[in-house]
Amino acid sequence: MTIIDAHSHIGTTITSGVGQTTEQWLAAMDAAAIQQSIISVAAGGLQADGLADTRRMNDTIAAAVRQRPDRFPMGLAAIEVRHGEAGHAEVRRARDELGLKGMVFHATFEGFSVDSPAFAAVLSSWGNRPGLILLHSTPDGRANPNAIAKVAAAFPHLTFQLGHPVFTQDQRAQAIAQTRAHSNLLVDLAYQADPAICAELVNGLGAERVLYGSDAPYFSPQQVIASIKAAGLSEADQRKIFSGNAQALIARLA
Repeated sequence: MTIIDAHSHIGTTITSGVGQTTEQWLAAMDAAAIQQSIISVAAGGLQADGLADTRRMNDTIAAAVRQRPDRFPMGLAAIEVRHGEAGHAEVRRARDELGLKGMVFHATFEGFSVDSPAFAAVLSSWGNRPGLILLHSTPDGRANPNAIAKVAAAFPHLTFQLGHPVFTQDQRAQAIAQTRAHSNLLVDLAYQADPAICAELVNGLGAERVLYGSDAPYFSPQQVIASIKAAGLSEADQRKIFSGNAQALIARLA
């Protein structure tokens, strides 16, 4: 069965020391029998040089996509909301010069809330072009599914991926309700190893709204894969989750 990881990172979170290079992720993909992945910058990376650090990491993602399109069909840019208008310029560079297809954010690590005017300004700087916004969902109000859904409603031309909305029952209930209500929301199953959680989200949403993702290198790809395979899903639904939905998303944003 083809597997596309829709939630994986290149880079290092300096406060924890967890990270991986492009080459390390390719080796890990091979070990987990993952054919392709959508890659993005790891949150909480070095910012001693501010915007220059962000640009270097976005260059790394773009280079991986350019050099290995067979394995990395799409990449997402990191944008620091706190960089203000300088960050808006990086949005346009990532989109127009680097060819990246969206942006990734981790509100907790990056010190903002998704309902802030500063975050709305960053999203507005993407323009009217379709794009993928990977938002690491949290159980709290900073970036829970309810808060993300309000942003998705304001930017209907963008597709919002709820990264790992799996940590609490309330968070999962929010993810199901809001994704059902907003056609531009998707969820991924990253950062968990519980077949019951997989079944809960898939049964609540339908397999076509759910993506396989691992959040590598912060969580084991194999554990997430095993949880999906053990969730009692049909083979057709597994194919949608493991690759079909991601393939459609990639084709739509190509």
